[in-house]
Amino acid sequence: MTTQNSVLRSLVIAAVVILGLIAAPTAAFAAFTDTEHSAPQFSTASLAAPATANVSMSCSFGIRATVTVNSFGAVANANYHDIKIFDRSGNLEFTGDLSKASGKTYTSGYEVIGTWTYEIRGYYKVPGTTNFWTGKVLKGTLTC
Repeated sequence: MTTQNSVLRSLVIAAVVILGLIAAPTAAFAAFTDTEHSAPQFSTASLAAPATANVSMSCSFGIRATVTVNSFGAVANANYHDIKIFDRSGNLEFTGDLSKASGKTYTSGYEVIGTWTYEIRGYYKVPGTTNFWTGKVLKGTLTC
């Protein structure tokens, strides 16, 4: 009887395994469908050029220039503004932070005076990072 019980037990196990293999593929298939839509949680802003600026240049003996930013139109959404001053050859002479008083006046070294250019622009510096957005530039010319 032990041999018959072993054979019977083996047949039962084999039948269970076969039934499991037959039933398993159908149990493994499932279909899920769902569609969700959401509105983006961000927006964009562009930085315009400053609308106006009052920048003046005075000359000393034809060899030294002083550039003063008397006023400028702050750019909406910008949290920083600067000015770049270029000499008559187009070389960058000075970059000034317009949020600080020391950045509002620049006196050149000894240079041949002529027509200089300036650019004022606004930036948005992202807090806590080194990232920033750059605005469009307001260009102007100064002549001694």
